[in-house]
Amino acid sequence: MMMPTRPLRAAIVGTGPSGFYAAEALLKALPDCRIDLIDRLPTPYGLVRGGVAPDHQKIKSVTRVFDRLAGHDSVRFGGHVEIGRDIPPDEPPRPYDRVRYAAGAPTRR
Repeated sequence: MMMPTRPLRAAIVGTGPSGFYAAEALLKALPDCRIDLIDRLPTPYGLVRGGVAPDHQKIKSVTRVFDRLAGHDSVRFGGHVEIGRDIPPDEPPRPYDRVRYAAGAPTRR
């Protein structure tokens, strides 16, 4: 008798464009997976939200795609969570099968 397998649990650390594109690719490859998007900021979208000038609305329009992904039943967002402060940096967060780091540098060069 085969035991039913549970869906893959994945965490994506960083919710800028690269984090959302990784989530999109994972959902396309494994439609039944569960994804937690984790960011140290309280809001998603990274520099698309905070680094693009207001007069560049065409660039900011990508957030509509991100909104659709964030609203997917299999995706959750956790903001204000920091690796090293809230999650130990030397071990993968539990209960995840996979962790993808898609975060930029926390400070300027």
